[in-house]
Amino acid sequence: MKRLTHSSELPCTPEVFWRVFLDREYIRSLYFDGLGFKSFEVLASDDASRRLRIVPKLNLPAVLERLIGDAFAYEEHGALDRARDEWTWRMVVPEKGLDVVSTSGSVRVEAVGDGACRRLDELSIEGKVFGLRGLIESSAEKEARAAWTKEEPFMTAWIKSRTP
Repeated sequence: MKRLTHSSELPCTPEVFWRVFLDREYIRSLYFDGLGFKSFEVLASDDASRRLRIVPKLNLPAVLERLIGDAFAYEEHGALDRARDEWTWRMVVPEKGLDVVSTSGSVRVEAVGDGACRRLDELSIEGKVFGLRGLIESSAEKEARAAWTKEEPFMTAWIKSRTP
């Protein structure tokens, strides 16, 4: 199992961060415009939780591409603990889907002064196919790090364009 962490500083308070993070328009734009995913759908959402159905575009080694194919989809189930400023989530593969990887994680936010906050991500990745576990985990790590690299400037631009 791999455990990853990532930290980024954003030009907003924790309250603004959560408002943007939970905004349907933002999340839809992030997945399509920012991350370039194939498909994205909000299955359920309220002011402290959501369920998404996601079909990512993946850049995988040939052996994993053959195993997974181009129809890999998953659901992301997440909930916000406002008292802790922490979002916890887990990936759920639909019953008919190919269960090759399990991921879960958290996003914590803390104020750092001057109207800014620090976002702290933690991610656990577990490959589930014997003999390919390491390749699955390293490929998922590469995808996660690429997404973090794209998400930080996307969210920063979104906040700056929509926050007075």
